[in-house]
Amino acid sequence: MTSHLPPRAETDAALAVLSEANRAHGTGFRLNHRFDDGVQSGAWLLTDGTGAQAVLKWSPDRDWAAQIARAAGGVSKIRSTGYPTPAWLAFGATSEGFGYQIQEFVPGRGESQVTEASALLLVDVLETQAGLDPDPQRCWSRFVTGQMTDHRDENLRRAAETGATGRKLAHACEQLLAAHGPVSLPSGDLVHGDFRPGNILFHADRINGVIDIEALGSGTRVFDYATLLSAHDITPEALDTLCTAGERVAGPGALAYCFAHVVLELTAFVHERGLEPGIQNVSKLLGRVMTLLNRANGTGLKAVSGA
Repeated sequence: MTSHLPPRAETDAALAVLSEANRAHGTGFRLNHRFDDGVQSGAWLLTDGTGAQAVLKWSPDRDWAAQIARAAGGVSKIRSTGYPTPAWLAFGATSEGFGYQIQEFVPGRGESQVTEASALLLVDVLETQAGLDPDPQRCWSRFVTGQMTDHRDENLRRAAETGATGRKLAHACEQLLAAHGPVSLPSGDLVHGDFRPGNILFHADRINGVIDIEALGSGTRVFDYATLLSAHDITPEALDTLCTAGERVAGPGALAYCFAHVVLELTAFVHERGLEPGIQNVSKLLGRVMTLLNRANGTGLKAVSGA
């Protein structure tokens, strides 16, 4: 959950978490500064007495501590295959129940825009997720299917209640789902769960790290393609590349099904929390739903990045 602590209180809270982590693991890390990108939980640069760097991630949501512990095994498993996510050096929970993990620092930067060049690199990474299956009991395909069957009406209503654009989005999602009919999502892949440009570190024209992976599970990598398609800024060429690659995995219906879930949930989320950049992005999400609908209807239109 998003932290609303003022800066000084945020720093004090992170210092307290780090102090307990250092005691628990016999480490001597010092808090340096908070990374600017984190909104769901704190990410802080650490240094030790030798100058070595690491990253502290912790969450003020006590319910998330169990998932952090669960994810540690999955991270180890996928790293053994060469998947480019940083190693976890330590993880645990504080006496107050706040989950944390300390991971190796890898250099890189997030991309503000997904271009054709970066899209090709992202597709390469997403395709390495095929068959990794890190946690079959935590299945994103099963979760999305439940949301789009048992809770479909509720999700459509929540999006429609956000305003005029939300109503158009909900209607377009209904049309997109109807165009494809029943869909069965496959499983057996690694699913990151939040595969967005801000969680991908680019360095020297390659992807150097996939971060914020605590929500990982199994399912279909199509879900991560769908999440990536909700990014704020994607060029038309990149969007067409991502749509084509995502549809190739399990068919256009699977991508449409996952994308409908992503955009309905995201629209409600940003409005309920007053996240202005996300609210401004809803019109682009509507445009991308229409792109997938046009593809389903065989109009031959290329993907468009705007509304």
